[in-house]
Amino acid sequence: MKLYFFVIITFILLLSCKTSTKTEKNKSIIHSSKEIKKEWWDNGQLATEGTYANGKANGHMKWYHENEYLAGEGFMLNDKRDGVWKVYNAENGIMSAEGSFNLDMKHGKWELYYENGALRKKQNWELNTLIDENCWDENGNTKDCE
Repeated sequence: MKLYFFVIITFILLLSCKTSTKTEKNKSIIHSSKEIKKEWWDNGQLATEGTYANGKANGHMKWYHENEYLAGEGFMLNDKRDGVWKVYNAENGIMSAEGSFNLDMKHGKWELYYENGALRKKQNWELNTLIDENCWDENGNTKDCE
């Protein structure tokens, strides 16, 4: 009976302990060793937000243009871009590029878009070396790549 009571009390105490805190000074939320950091433009708009661990960007990150449009987003691993990234146009918020990184090097499929959203280029990269690409004009007609 004493063991049962001890287990129940221990369980309640563990549940009541908070594992996250919020600091008003730098607007960071800390979850064990991970921290969500946010920074703002001088006009008060959000500029960046992302997950940090051990002082390095580790997790999903977002950057914003001063006009509140999303500028880019993707995953960081020890301060290096890793995985799929998207970049957005400052004027209209339309995606202008999407591609993959492998430890900060372009790797895999990339697609680049015109301001109207039409596909401009498809590229294949291998560790920062362009392997091949196909290009289109704003009307969707194939053209020579520049």
